[in-house]
Amino acid sequence: MSDDKKELEEAIESEFEWALQDPNSEKIRQLGEVVSIITTKLMEAIDSLQTTVNGLQTQVSNLNSKVDSVASRVASGATVSAGASPAASSAAAGGEPMAGFDKPVAAPPPAAGGGMSMMGELKQLLAARRQKADGSG
Repeated sequence: MSDDKKELEEAIESEFEWALQDPNSEKIRQLGEVVSIITTKLMEAIDSLQTTVNGLQTQVSNLNSKVDSVASRVASGATVSAGASPAASSAAAGGEPMAGFDKPVAAPPPAAGGGMSMMGELKQLLAARRQKADGSG
């Protein structure tokens, strides 16, 4: 486990221990907000992963279609002349580049918040809530 993940885990654990030592409605409400934020961040990450997976499935489907097309041409006896250039061979075999495979798959966009990681945001939130509660209670 990375140091950031370990620190976040310890911060969340500390937050719950703090609230459960002397539970009151404000502390419980704050924990609910923390859980809600974590859930929202997880849903955003899942949505991003789902979008990436859908894109990859589309690309694989397109590739399968192209492979099937080439296989059927080979099976039907389509041949390329021995003296043809590689470009001509490529054109004879379906020539156009495979859609989506000429560029690497884009990484999901960074999380909102000025480039701060999800773990950084959660740590900052936990610290601010603790200070607010300790200062007012």
